[in-house]
Amino acid sequence: MKKATLSIVMLVVAALAARAQVVGRVEYVEGLVEVVRNGEKARPVGTGFPIENLDCVRTGDAGSATISFDRSSGLVGSIDIGPGATAVIRRDLVSGVTSNEVRLMAGEIGLKVSRLSGNAASFRVRTPSAVLGVRGTEFVVATFNGSSLAACAKGEVLCSPWSFTSPAAGSAADAVSVIPGRMAELLDSGSVKTADFPKGDFVANWKDVRGRWKAFQVDLITADPVTFLNRIAVQWENSSEKALQEAETLRDNKVLKKWFAAAKEGSGVGSRADWVKERQSVMKDLIALKPEMTLAMIHWYRIRELVPLIPDSAMGKKMANGQTVKAFVARFGRVSADFDAALALFDAAEKQYMLRNDGLSPFGTFN
Repeated sequence: MKKATLSIVMLVVAALAARAQVVGRVEYVEGLVEVVRNGEKARPVGTGFPIENLDCVRTGDAGSATISFDRSSGLVGSIDIGPGATAVIRRDLVSGVTSNEVRLMAGEIGLKVSRLSGNAASFRVRTPSAVLGVRGTEFVVATFNGSSLAACAKGEVLCSPWSFTSPAAGSAADAVSVIPGRMAELLDSGSVKTADFPKGDFVANWKDVRGRWKAFQVDLITADPVTFLNRIAVQWENSSEKALQEAETLRDNKVLKKWFAAAKEGSGVGSRADWVKERQSVMKDLIALKPEMTLAMIHWYRIRELVPLIPDSAMGKKMANGQTVKAFVARFGRVSADFDAALALFDAAEKQYMLRNDGLSPFGTFN
């Protein structure tokens, strides 16, 4: 009887763990939409497809998706992911409260979000240059070339400057509230600019404003791509090299291999005794990898935006590190696939850690 009871308990625990992974579901999909989960592309992605914690959602140039929040998030509403976007959907526990986050690395998203009655769950959007705190609102945010643009249709969004590459840039005192009729631009330098948002059709006006904002930056890049590359090329090469080295250590971690195998087989997360013995090994490698991975990730996405804009006339020019632009672009292309795999490994490893640690990240918060 005791064995039977234990089996039932383990089945319940496994079911709860599986449920805890689901943070939302796809309500609508158009064009190419990919989900990277546990280091691999999950297909097919269609209506009803479950989105799990730390899934990376990518849309093609003509792709888009709408994801509704699962009630376990403590939120109601949805996320509209636009064309050419990359967003990681994340849930964590901070001081015992459910914290939901979208890490927007490229493109734009639109959100309609509010808390369930009586729930203390929080929600925010993080970009390479901003953190947007939300209590209940409808808003849009776009990121390009290290900058972010945000506008609000309903409610209020607190926009705080943030830079992964310069953590000291900006402060809480520089945060601005965006309400209907106002918009904010946040640069990776930490500076914040606000302006009036046009009256009338919000969706049409946002499309126009965002289009002109991006076109202005594209013009700056195409006029002098070497200057933009010089700003980030050396940092990318240094941080990516170190990140790839640390990622190999994480990939070879015997405990993590065991966790991944269990996830693939659907055999559960193991016992508490296993967790006590195993946690330190994975936590050590994750913490060692995070600083360089975070820095390299920001540069990687930014260079990916930059490379297609470089005119042929600039390919033969010399950069500050002595390479020609063409040589740098070629090397970046060769390294990109390995880095993409390392980034997916990092998110997958953190996910497995959190599944075994009651939803708590080894990093405390995403900061």
